Amino acid sequence: MVAALVLGSALLALAFFLSRQGLLKAPLMLAAILVASVSVAAPMASAAKVKPVKQMTLRLKASSHSAHAGTGIHVSTTGGSGSGPVRFTTTGLGCSIGQASGMLRASMPTTCVVKATKGASLRYQATVSATMTFTFTSIPVSGPDQPSYNTPDKATLVTTSWSSTGLKGSGPVNDTVNGFNWYIDAYYSPTDHWYYGYLSPGATVTLTWMVTGSYGQPLANTTVTLETQFAPGANNGKGDLDATFTSPTMNAGNIVTTTDAKGMATFTFTSTTLAAPPAPAGWNSSAISTAPLSNSAPSTTVADVAAEVLEAGSGYAWTRMVLQVAGDTFSHNPALPTVNQATDLVDLIVVGTGA
Repeated sequence: MVAALVLGSALLALAFFLSRQGLLKAPLMLAAILVASVSVAAPMASAAKVKPVKQMTLRLKASSHSAHAGTGIHVSTTGGSGSGPVRFTTTGLGCSIGQASGMLRASMPTTCVVKATKGASLRYQATVSATMTFTFTSIPVSGPDQPSYNTPDKATLVTTSWSSTGLKGSGPVNDTVNGFNWYIDAYYSPTDHWYYGYLSPGATVTLTWMVTGSYGQPLANTTVTLETQFAPGANNGKGDLDATFTSPTMNAGNIVTTTDAKGMATFTFTSTTLAAPPAPAGWNSSAISTAPLSNSAPSTTVADVAAEVLEAGSGYAWTRMVLQVAGDTFSHNPALPTVNQATDLVDLIVVGTGA
C-alpha cells in the first residue's frame, strides 16, 4: 500500500511538471494518471488487510474406539473454521480410511492412528487435529482349539500384585531381548518372554498364569503342568546349584493343575534351598546385561550384577520354569513348524542376606 501511494505521488508530480512545460495538453491525462495510481493502491491495500488467522481447534470424534477387523468405524470432526475441505489419514498395518468419508477399516487385528486436516480458506490457515487411536480385534471364532506355530496356545505369567508372589523387587526382570537372540528364536515360539525373579532361601512363591488358545480364547478346564525343573542351574556345567522347591502336589518337580473358567492357573511352592551367597555388591533386582544400572556402587558394572552373570558360574542356585499346556510342544529344534505353544520362561534365582 505504501508503494502504491509513493507511485501515485510521483505520477502526480510528473503531471504538474508536464503541464507547466506545456507538454500535458489533455486534462484527461491527469485524470488517467490519478485513476491508475488509485487502481494500483486499492488492491494492495485490500491484500494487506486479509491476513489468514488460525482456525478453531479441530477435533476428531467417533462413536467407538474399537471394532472387529473387517468392520468399519465412522470418524468425523468438530471445530475448525472456514470452508476448507476436511481430509482424513491413518497409519497402522492393514488400516485404511476414506479421505473424505472418514470410514476407518482394518483388514486384520491391529491398531490404527487417525488424524484429520482442514484446508485453508479465505481468512483461515490450514489446521491439523490431534491423533486418535482405534483398536481392531479378531472376530471371535468358535470350534476346537487348533494351535500351530503361527497361532499357538499361550501361557502368560500374570500378577496383580508382585509383592504377593514372594519374590523380591517390584516385578519380573524382562530379558526377552537377549533371550530372543540367544535361543528363543531358534527353539521356541517367537512370542515367548524370558523373565527373572529373585527369592530368599526358604521363601514361598506364588505364580499365576493365563492360558489362551489358538484364536485368543481363554482355555478353560485345561490341564497344565508347571515344570519347575525344566532347566536347573546345576545342569549348566559352570558350577552353579539347582534351586529346588516343594509343594503338596509336586511330583518330580512338576505341578499339574486345571485352568479355571477364565483360563487362569495358580501355583504355590516353597524353596528347599535354605542357604545362598549374598547378592554381589551393587546388586539390584532389575539389572540385566543390556539394562542401565541404578542403585549400585560406583565401581560396579552391569555385568557384575546382571542376572545372566549370576547364572553363569557365580555359585547361586537357580532354575528355569515353563508352563506346558496339555500336550502342546513349546520347544523343538528347529522351532518351525513343530512348536505350537508359547510360554513365558521364568528363571528363579536364590540370593542370601544383603539382597
